[in-house]
Amino acid sequence: MNLELQNYLQILSNKNNSNKGNMITNIGLLLEKNNGYTNPTDYSLLLPKELKNLSINTEDKEKVIDCLLSILKHEPIYSSRIVWSIGKTFDEKIIESLLSSIIQSNQCDDETFEQILFIVDVIQNEQINNFVQKIKSLRMGKKSRL
Repeated sequence: MNLELQNYLQILSNKNNSNKGNMITNIGLLLEKNNGYTNPTDYSLLLPKELKNLSINTEDKEKVIDCLLSILKHEPIYSSRIVWSIGKTFDEKIIESLLSSIIQSNQCDDETFEQILFIVDVIQNEQINNFVQKIKSLRMGKKSRL
């Protein structure tokens, strides 16, 4: 793994990081830049210098996703940004893993759910649709207890 990316993920994982939300967004942009789809976005204007020229391979992407899913588990306050970032992979299996993690956490706020709906507008399969239905049920159950 590239040293800059490794350092970035270490900083991102630090619980005392006051810039975590912005860093998660930057990771999403990096994932989008490296997802293999043509995109007219000028990432050099959006990414911080340490990520600007990075290309990530499959192994790097897996480590980035693992880092984001760990943050989701331990710091759900960042869930909407994590969903947005992971959605930038456009990878069905990764999206399934993300949605499964949300179900396991038993938490999904309105902003996170909106991000999930954006993802499933683009990426759908039977498993993803099942997960979204479970998340809807989870949310309805919490609202009925209020």
